[in-house]
Amino acid sequence: MRILKGWTKKERKELEKAKDGGFFSAMSLIDDIVDGGCHALSGKYYSEDTNDSNQMAKDIVDFYCDRAKFPEQMYKVTLPDGSYLVKDKFEDNRWMFKYIDQDGYDIMNSTDCEDTFTEQEIKDIDSRYMAFAVPVEEN
Repeated sequence: MRILKGWTKKERKELEKAKDGGFFSAMSLIDDIVDGGCHALSGKYYSEDTNDSNQMAKDIVDFYCDRAKFPEQMYKVTLPDGSYLVKDKFEDNRWMFKYIDQDGYDIMNSTDCEDTFTEQEIKDIDSRYMAFAVPVEEN
């Protein structure tokens, strides 16, 4: 499955809404975009060059055919004691907590850890950690 990138939240929301209720085919949606019916998507279409517009059409078709999806929202989990949830990249993605000292330094200072999780990954560890989950903006 391909991950769609380069879409704003507004464009993404409009595409998801179009697929869920109203435009039952990618071609009818693309036709409406060209006619200016979907404002965010029309703006994307007309601000891109020809290659980007072609990529946009491919993205829409793949999204409609379930061959592409948008990336999931990622979260960082930081507890009130200053520890934060990480998964170790080299130990079968095992999760653990790392600690920040009073001066803001990472006590375990390791680059072999990932500190972002999907909602489902957090719930699989312990659903109570969702109370400490903060959404991370996409790059």
